[in-house]
Amino acid sequence: MINNIYQPYITRIPMLTSEILIRHVELLDNRTSEFQHSHNSYEIYYSIEGNLRINVSGHIISVPTGHLLLLPPHTWHGTIYEPDVQRKYFIIIFELPENLTKNIGTNYAEFETSDIQRIFSNVKEGKYYVARDDTNCCNIIKKISTELNDKKFGWQLNIRSLYLSFIILAMRNLIPETYAEVDENSQNVNLAIKISKYMHANYNKDISLQSVAKAMYVTTRHVNRVFEACFATTFSKTLSIFRLNYAKDYLFKTDYSVDKIANLVGFSSSRTLLKLFHEVEGITTTQYRKMVRKSKINE
Repeated sequence: MINNIYQPYITRIPMLTSEILIRHVELLDNRTSEFQHSHNSYEIYYSIEGNLRINVSGHIISVPTGHLLLLPPHTWHGTIYEPDVQRKYFIIIFELPENLTKNIGTNYAEFETSDIQRIFSNVKEGKYYVARDDTNCCNIIKKISTELNDKKFGWQLNIRSLYLSFIILAMRNLIPETYAEVDENSQNVNLAIKISKYMHANYNKDISLQSVAKAMYVTTRHVNRVFEACFATTFSKTLSIFRLNYAKDYLFKTDYSVDKIANLVGFSSSRTLLKLFHEVEGITTTQYRKMVRKSKINE
């Protein structure tokens, strides 16, 4: 049976490289009226009984029995007060150290540091994570309740171990989701680099969104999505800027006409180059050529 869990004071959990701070642990129910608030700590809600409804940054979400919710720091949240709805839930509020020191001479310490950073650095501010408990966190909550109520010999040490176990097991339920985001971001960056190299090698040719997508074995939509995520712009705009930068190099190093330069860097006409150049640089190609050559002479 789970009852009477309440720990409002800070508990420190020592680790190999640092410590985790447990700021608050409590068992709550449908009689609890919780106001909207935010804090500098992580918080996990675990629904033991009934459906828990929580307002997270203006969104009403449900946490069914046997599910948990992870909230990052600075997230506005508060449970919906429903005194007629039977429910019981567990909360734990904790902080991770800001600075994790790797240089203490053990491989275990380095592994611990990188693993913690890899998981929690991906928990984004303003987001929330709901997951089904497949790691039996509820059993840990029962043990926490027993230790806090019985207070047998060594309970202070044992409770620290149980808090850490709960956090680890809770995060194991969330790892597939958070790791998937890390993997997706890494894949996006890698693809963006490959496309950038392809564009540098072929900027002077008749390349297009379609030809790049075909060369990368992805869809045109995916190419644009990657560019929006990595560069906050579209593929076509990026390609135009690539060509513009190469045109600037020709203007500086050669006496080629604008028509020839436009053709060399892949623009369909000199008019396109002239228009884009003025939009981006705020001056004409002639003014730019005079300016850079004058600055070179004055060096």
